[in-house]
Order: sequence, then C-alpha cells, then structure tokens
Amino acid sequence: MNRAIILAASLAMLLGGLSCKVNLTPEGIMQTYDAIKDARKDLTPENEYWTGRSVATNLLARHDYKYKDAEALRAGRLEGMTAYVSAVGGVLAASALETTRDGDRPAPIGGWHFLVVESDTINAFAAPGGWVFVTTAAVEAATSEDELAAVLAHEIAHVARGHALGSIQKGRWAGVAKTALDTSVELDQQALGDLTKVFEGAMDDMIDGILVKGYSKDTEFEADKVGLAILAHAGYDPQALVRYLKVLDARQATGSGGFSATHPKASDRIKKVDGQAKTLGTKKVPAIRVARFKAGVGAA
Repeated sequence: MNRAIILAASLAMLLGGLSCKVNLTPEGIMQTYDAIKDARKDLTPENEYWTGRSVATNLLARHDYKYKDAEALRAGRLEGMTAYVSAVGGVLAASALETTRDGDRPAPIGGWHFLVVESDTINAFAAPGGWVFVTTAAVEAATSEDELAAVLAHEIAHVARGHALGSIQKGRWAGVAKTALDTSVELDQQALGDLTKVFEGAMDDMIDGILVKGYSKDTEFEADKVGLAILAHAGYDPQALVRYLKVLDARQATGSGGFSATHPKASDRIKKVDGQAKTLGTKKVPAIRVARFKAGVGAA
C-alpha cells in the first residue's frame, strides 16, 4: 500500500469516509479539528494505526525495503533472526502493558511488529502503532539477549509514550483550522486535498524526528528511563542497557550516522540511567538465554 493510499485511509478514519463532497455540520468540523489538534493525546487507536503504517512504509522505503527474512514474511511466516527478535520484542511488549504511566499507549490496535533492517549502521527506530525496527548491525553489536532486549525496550518506550506523534509541528494544525473555517459545512475535493497535505506534512515531521534529526534529549532520556523499567519488569538484566550504551559510546567517538546522528551522546545517556539501573539491581542471565541468543543471531 503506497503512501498516498495510506494517508487517504488515515484521513478517512478522521473524517468518516472520503467522497467528492463530505457533509459535516459546523460543529462536526470543529470536533474534527479538536480531535487532531493535539495528536499525541487525542489520536484514536485507529488513526494511530494508519498513521503508523504510513510512517513505517516510508522508513522501509528509505532503506530500500531491505529487511531480513522478507520471503518468509511475505508468506505469513516468522523465521530466522526476525522470529527471534519478534519473540524477544513480544515479551517486552507484554511487560509494557504491565508498567504503564498516564498517557501511555502500550496496546496498538494492530499489535506489535518487529523487523530487522539490513544495514551496516547501528540504529533502531519505531513508528506509531507498534512498529519497531532494528538494523542487523544493531543486533550484531549486542553481546547477549539482554542487550538486544534493552535496544527493543527503548524503542517500545518511544511508541508507548507517543514520542513520534509528539514531534508533529504545532503549526500543521493551523492549516487544519483554516481549512475547516474556510469550507463551512462542505469539504470538497480541494479542501480534502489541503487536509491531506497537512497529514503528509505530519508524516514528514515524524520521519524527520525518527530518522533524520532525532528526538530531543529529554525525549530520548525518557525512552531510556521507561525502557529500563520495561526491561527489568520482563526479567532482563537492567545493567544490559548500560553495557550496550558503552558499546555505542565507543562507536560514537569515531562513527557517524545512525545512533550518532539521532541520539544524544551515549555517555550522557549512561549518566542518566546508571543510577536507575543500579537501583533495579543485577539479574543473573540463565544459560538457556545465552544459547537462545547464539541460535537466534546465528540464524541470520
């Protein structure tokens, strides 16, 4: 499904269906505006699902749709590294349901989806609605399942806290308000086109925040904090996040792109989470988890 179709479907969910003329009362128009002016708070699960699909499609397009186990996925099967990462992600997603905070969205209407993108650059990113991506380089940089889980927990935290939705520029909604006021009761094709442009801009804002500029430092620190709580509750070693960040710290000293471009310095992140990790303690890693990690990553 291409970007235009997904955007149209998402907009249809907001406006109640697309046609040449969409009849709305003045009150209905303003309710539509009120429903979407604060995207992070008020987007419905259905809206978030379609929004996330559009963002996820664009993220994959930027990686030339190169992801692990593609043939199996097209046939509806989970295999290889993707199956392993999805299994670990599923445990963490369940943990996110049990460690919620006000405003969390840990239960996407379409479920959670975990994909391994083919890339030599260490990176991980997530789209609204439960889409989590991790590069092969990021998986291979982990030395244990616990470290891999730490990466996934951080991205799950981004989704649960609605960080991508929060990156939409507030100015986008000014266009929505103007369109609503200018079109009175009926939204014709031009008005719908204007609204679609607003949503397309919102998609660009999210992609920019996810893959290009990255989120603010405070947002990343929050994802580390929430992710660490998810990680520990799932039974993984909280120190695994600190260990993985140390690997990133060493890479960031000489690397560029990926985590280096979209995340704060790993050393700063370590300072922020080290105390929390110590408070949560250290958990012994069972031998079966070690074997499972070797088999899962070796299944590439």
